[in-house]
Amino acid sequence: MWIKNTSGKKDAMLTFATFSFLVVTLNILLSTISTLSIGDKVFEFRLMDSAAMATYLAATFSAYVTRRWTDKKYIEPEEEKND
Repeated sequence: MWIKNTSGKKDAMLTFATFSFLVVTLNILLSTISTLSIGDKVFEFRLMDSAAMATYLAATFSAYVTRRWTDKKYIEPEEEKND
């Protein structure tokens, strides 16, 4: 269920950041359609506030980058030899 990072470890923040990006991208794409009719059913897609999307993405991506930076800063000597 979790996406693996470049170290091969399961990474919850990378998974969350990727999922966030996909949700925002899908929202942008669907909002360009505005209305979708399938048979007698009508689906309407509303615009999401751009500030809310930017805040959502910035928070998740910065949390991911900060965690990766912390991992590199405090890398264990055994792990460094394996890299």
